[in-house]
Amino acid sequence: MVSYSATTLALDDIVLDPNNFRFKKPSSTAEVAEKRFAEDKVQALALARIQDDGVGELKLSISENGFVPVERIVVRAIDVPDAETQTYVAVEGNRRTAALKLLQRDNAGGVDLPATVVEVFDKVPVLIAEDASPDDLLAIMGIRHVGGPKEWGGYQAARLVYQLLHDNDLSAREVASRLGLSVQEVNRRHRAFSALAQMTEDEAFGDAVTPEMYPVFHEVVGQPSMRDWLGWDTKTYTFADSSSRELLYGWLAGTDGADPKITSFGDIRLLRQVMENEDAFLALTDDDQTLEQAVAIANADARATKWLPNVKVALKSLSEMSAETIENLGAEELRVLEKLRARARGIIRSNEVAAESDDADEDD
Repeated sequence: MVSYSATTLALDDIVLDPNNFRFKKPSSTAEVAEKRFAEDKVQALALARIQDDGVGELKLSISENGFVPVERIVVRAIDVPDAETQTYVAVEGNRRTAALKLLQRDNAGGVDLPATVVEVFDKVPVLIAEDASPDDLLAIMGIRHVGGPKEWGGYQAARLVYQLLHDNDLSAREVASRLGLSVQEVNRRHRAFSALAQMTEDEAFGDAVTPEMYPVFHEVVGQPSMRDWLGWDTKTYTFADSSSRELLYGWLAGTDGADPKITSFGDIRLLRQVMENEDAFLALTDDDQTLEQAVAIANADARATKWLPNVKVALKSLSEMSAETIENLGAEELRVLEKLRARARGIIRSNEVAAESDDADEDD
């Protein structure tokens, strides 16, 4: 069972985790061997990659306010060939470790920093995790980054859920307990990640998959109508309807150089609206039509079907007008009523002409 000991370590003895979940991408499966974690090139790449995740703001905060050791960096010991001192890798706190390393580099280059910050370079407050199993380490990260205060992006969080379920053979209830999520949310993230993983294996669209697509799949698997349309298989956690699946992939990735038609989870809600209208859905399958144009068709039809209730409401309002109100109608009000009368006459006449045409066809 994992245990923790509070202490301080020199920053030089702490390395970034090059396999950090923040770096996970749909197409990335290879991981850096632990014995190579401390190599200069490996660490340089890890530092460069993590800088895109708000480390600059964290670095500025530490330089101005000092390093607040309320939440210690969680580390674990690793074996590094030919190392003169024990090396530790950051399990939880890679962004803070990166910010400190950047400040240390600035200081070595001549940048003046407060003494309280420089002192931390030799005494970083840490918790050393001992006897931690792989799923213990995943749980440590998940507590803060899946259901906790410093959440990862949806893709990374769902990937952790998926890994705990599959690689660590935990139940959904066990994963929910470890990550502070509901069982329902664990299952939904599992379904969404599985659906996204299926797209990565598609020969035509696999290379187009990005972590930013995850919220779309999260929304798709959460909607019964979308699951039915795509033929969701509850045993294999895949979409079985190849025709619908190909349409969705094409709208997500774009086809023949065209821009994607679906770019956010909100678009899935619009797609559901389009799917309820045959003409709108047909328009969406046209390469030259956008989702917005298809929605416009659906909305126009919806408005057209509401004419009778709206007219009844208008008639009720007219019938309830008092004699005084009628006597005091102005030019604008009368103009509207004249337009209403003319439009009603036109509609009735069009209906009569259509009926006469139908009668003539029947006589022939």
